[in-house]
Formats: sequence, structure tokens, C-alpha cells
Amino acid sequence: MNRNLARIILISAGLIWGFGFIVNKYILDSGWNDSQLLFVRFFTATVAIFLVYHKRILNTNKETIKAGLFLGIFLYLGFFFQTWGLVHTTPSNNALITAGYIVMMPVIIYVMERRHIPYKTWIAGFITLVGISLITVDFAELTIAYGDTLTFIGAFFYAVHIYFLGKKAKQVDLFVLMAFQLLIFSVFSFTMMMFKGGFPTVDFSNSNSVQLLVIAAVMGLFGSFIAFIFQSIGQKNTNETEAAILISTESVFGPIFAILFYNDPFN
Repeated sequence: MNRNLARIILISAGLIWGFGFIVNKYILDSGWNDSQLLFVRFFTATVAIFLVYHKRILNTNKETIKAGLFLGIFLYLGFFFQTWGLVHTTPSNNALITAGYIVMMPVIIYVMERRHIPYKTWIAGFITLVGISLITVDFAELTIAYGDTLTFIGAFFYAVHIYFLGKKAKQVDLFVLMAFQLLIFSVFSFTMMMFKGGFPTVDFSNSNSVQLLVIAAVMGLFGSFIAFIFQSIGQKNTNETEAAILISTESVFGPIFAILFYNDPFN
């Protein structure tokens, strides 16, 4: 694949995820908890990918299955902390702080591979940290918002996931790899959902209640199926650091959509 096309695909994933911040916030504000949202989203995506790529999945090997299950752990942890954080912060902050994985990616690469990190990368990382500090730290009391802290933890797990996905996507069938990531994600989110109160209550005689279920399922198809397929295809045809930067456009689109469509306060 042409590298420029891969870049466009990665930015498209960032666009979808950017809009997803306000969709997720709307569902959470409407009464669902974070685990219910994650389960419906990722179970929908899991069913979709197994239906579309069932022939490849049936013919896969143990290496691909193990890699997918391994990656799915970090994917789940990233989304778990990010969505938990979204309950306690604004869509804009959630989107911007998630971009913290840009800072972490070069450090992870250095730790894992002892690869030299250019000075420009350190400077860019420092600027990003300053920006995150400006929107998360209450300088009057020197405290950091609870939801922002959770979001930053999620960003760390995203960075780990992006790093390993960049390695594995070039070695195995990326569609099967994504299928088993989504599968283990669904298992973890189902377990957490049952621990935190069970399935979301859906009153099929109430249009608003049904609407929430439909929105969560549609978000699963676009934000957890199509967007992650885009990420996998894009990362297969570029490097980890560039992929992280392009995907991080979600932190640009997120606040823009939040301000335009969710009346998000953004001082």
C-alpha cells in the first residue's frame, strides 16, 4: 500500500475516534456505566469482524491467536481507564489527554529497543506534557482532576498497544489479529460489566432507551470495528511513531466536535 494512503487511513481512524468522545459521553451521561458501554461497543465489533472474516479466522494459527489475545489486554486497559476517566471529566480533556501516548511512544521504543531518540522528539514530548499540564492541573490548589489522571493512565496502555501492534501487524494476518483483540476485549468488558451491575437496562417501549442501545452498537461498528481495522492497515504500512502521531488527530477532532455538538466548556 502507498504510504500516503496509509497516512490518510490513520487520520480517518482519528476522525472517527474524535467524534466517538462525545458519543461516549452522551451515553454515559444518559445512565449507562463505563463497562456497559465498552461491552456493547466491543461485542458488536467482535460479532462484525468474526462474520466478515470468518474464513480467515478458521484458517489461522496459534501465533496469531496468541498475539491477538496479548494485544487485546493492553487495548482493553487503555479503553477501560479512558472511558472511566470520561465519566469524571469533559470530552475535550479526555481527548486531549489521551494524546499523551505521543509522549510515551518514543520512551517505550527506547526501553524496548534501545533505539536513539532524537532531540526534536524530546522537545515535542516536553511541549505535549506542558499542554496536558495546563488543562489538567488546578494551579490554585496544585491538584489534578481524578478523571484526567485516569485518562492519562489509559494513554499509557494505548502507547504500549500501539507499539506492539506495529510489530505484530507486519508479521501476521492483521484482520485475524484484530478479531482476537476484540474477542478478549469483549470477555474482559463482559466480566467487568457483570461485576458492576450487569447488562444495561433497555426499555423497548421507550424510544430514548432503545436509541441508547442503537447508538452504542453503531459506535461499536464504526469506532471499534472500522476504525481499528483502519489503524491496523495503517500501522502495517508505516512506523509506530508516525502512526501514533497520525492517530492522535483524535485529540484535535475530539475537542472540536465537543465544542460544536456537545456545548463543552473550553476556556
